[in-house]
Amino acid sequence: MELKDLRYLLAIRDTGHLGRAAISLGITQPALTKCIQRLEKIYSAKLLLKAGRGIYLTEAGLLLCDRAQKIVHALEVTQRDMSSLADGNAGYIRLGAAASAAEFMLPKLTGQLLHAAPSVQLEIKVGLNDLLQSALREKQLDIILGFLPENGEEFISIPLLDDPVVLVASKDHPLAGIHPTAEQLNQYSWLLPSRGVATRQWLEHRLLGAGYPLPRVQIEANTLASLRMVIAETHLLSFLSRRVLKEQQSAVALVEIPLPLLVMPRTFGLQFHSWSELTPAARKLASIAGKIWDYQR
Repeated sequence: MELKDLRYLLAIRDTGHLGRAAISLGITQPALTKCIQRLEKIYSAKLLLKAGRGIYLTEAGLLLCDRAQKIVHALEVTQRDMSSLADGNAGYIRLGAAASAAEFMLPKLTGQLLHAAPSVQLEIKVGLNDLLQSALREKQLDIILGFLPENGEEFISIPLLDDPVVLVASKDHPLAGIHPTAEQLNQYSWLLPSRGVATRQWLEHRLLGAGYPLPRVQIEANTLASLRMVIAETHLLSFLSRRVLKEQQSAVALVEIPLPLLVMPRTFGLQFHSWSELTPAARKLASIAGKIWDYQR
């Protein structure tokens, strides 16, 4: 039995006439008759009976039509789903996101992705960049949205936007608006991420290289995103994304301390093993990200 035989039977049911069914299907009436004969032989049952110029389905014919309708519908749905998977409009993406990227990039990216592909499912893991890279390395993630390592050759990298990290403090901090000396900087304590975080390592390396003392850390946290109000309500110094600082100025009273020495270049982007290993859905995400942030250095 072929699937087309079931489709032909359904056309007969819908038209109630062999001739009209044959015309709707674009085949000859003898070919349609042979189809019915094949089905009757397979199921050892009479499927059609004549009634004047028309025909009607027997009980066996009605039963087969009911089952055939379900089969045809299931196959049509499967075909649509497979097409959606192939063009990235459906599927599953395991996305890792650095905390900063999750805050100011992920909302726009997921909004446009779900608009373009509403059946896509996302599993999002927010974490430190080195932990995300480890998960990507072990194939626990498909793609990372985070800052790109300076000498990252292990993964394919697609830059999206530049986002330097800068020295910040509350707007009424004594150092606000001045270029501080090493002695002035050393008068204040810091709120910083743990020593394993790349931004803190870069900060300490730059300070030591320029003859400044290491920062006196009074509060250490695994993330600074939720602690900006702490910086705003104290005289602690910190090291935050310039982009986040500008976007949050109206909500959090923080300012950048103008010290070029402590402007850490940083580029956010996507990382993955290879384009060929990405699922169609993950490739669609990467394509949408590239259109949102048309990176040009």
